[in-house]
Amino acid sequence: MPSIPSESFLRLVWTRNLYTGLEGENVAVVSPGTPNPAPGIDVLDASVEVDGVLLRGPVAIHRKASDWHEHLHHVDPAYDGCILHAVAENDAVICRTDGKVIPAVRMIYPQALEDRYGELVAGSDSYRCGAELAREPRVKLYGLLTELTVERLERKYEDFLTLYREANNNWNEAFYVTLFKTMGMGSNAEPYMKLARRVSFVNVCKIRESTQAVEALLLGAAGLLMHVDPPDEYTFALQREFRHQSRRFDIVPMRGAEWNLRRHNPHNHPVVRIAELAALLASQDFMFSKLLACRTPDEVRGILSVSASEYWTTHSRLGVKGPYSVKSFGEMMLDNLCINLVAPMMFTYGKVSGEEQLKETAIEMLERTGAENNIYIRGWRSRGIEIENAFFSQGLLQLSKTYCDKKRCAECIIGRKALCSR
Repeated sequence: MPSIPSESFLRLVWTRNLYTGLEGENVAVVSPGTPNPAPGIDVLDASVEVDGVLLRGPVAIHRKASDWHEHLHHVDPAYDGCILHAVAENDAVICRTDGKVIPAVRMIYPQALEDRYGELVAGSDSYRCGAELAREPRVKLYGLLTELTVERLERKYEDFLTLYREANNNWNEAFYVTLFKTMGMGSNAEPYMKLARRVSFVNVCKIRESTQAVEALLLGAAGLLMHVDPPDEYTFALQREFRHQSRRFDIVPMRGAEWNLRRHNPHNHPVVRIAELAALLASQDFMFSKLLACRTPDEVRGILSVSASEYWTTHSRLGVKGPYSVKSFGEMMLDNLCINLVAPMMFTYGKVSGEEQLKETAIEMLERTGAENNIYIRGWRSRGIEIENAFFSQGLLQLSKTYCDKKRCAECIIGRKALCSR
């Protein structure tokens, strides 16, 4: 017995008119409606004629009609407004909460379409559209990736807006937390976020005249300062400073065990990165406003390019002396901050304030910044796709993480194109 495809696939069949017929009621589709981006009823704003009567409203889509009862929609008033039930197998009569029957149709579609969908979602290859994308003319590829990149910016907009609201509508505090989040992308994302919330931007501003005081406050609050063995004179000085500042700001340190401190390049070790953050925060006032005024990645780098204090030129750990090396954000980290901090921040502020030019600047910033070099981007490159800047790489990351990895081909602009164009 053939398997019944997913609801994602069936929603694509309905909204793209890929069916060859509708079996059941006397239904004529005037407009299939649009997919609902939120959980709940599948399709909104559809228009259909049932027995010559025009109906407008949402359409529910299921693999089997009996899923209506299994999902308890028959006792959920939110589904009473459905004008039609579209299914792959019409095995039950379904009703609203008042007992009135909802018209149902079985969608008939080519088996070849279902087979193509099966090929797309089968296996573990996250780059199965790569060869097709590589064949696209550059202009069309740019258009496809533009939609994905903007979609990724919209997702980051929601993240930034959440932090902004958590910070009582304070842009500087939201920026500050996002800065720490960006620094900790990977295994230490949560500890960096926790540190930023434990030591507020307001508290840092009160002591920013002293880089050493900011270092002490951040390293101490991170739980990375008080159990150094062996401590040296500088470490003792930081510990004394933290005892004072922790009493002043009522700060309880994190546990050092919350950090992943293993397998880090010395320049990426959290202790060094926090020392660099301290130097950045001590060196800049009104950093948020200054970055909003930037128009090129070079201007961003000019603001964010700082070196940790002199102590760190001969140390990668507290109390452990090593070879001379200036500790500062490298090109990769500066690009990372431009891509994941500055551009989304500009896009968010532009959207909230209604400054369309700022949103365009965010996109231009990505176009002028080098592409990331990670496992996803290397995977797309191996399929023959040229990725010349962060605008392209951000679109491909959105494609990989939001669609390919989750096998959401029927909801993806690339997957829909692959399914509908053959």
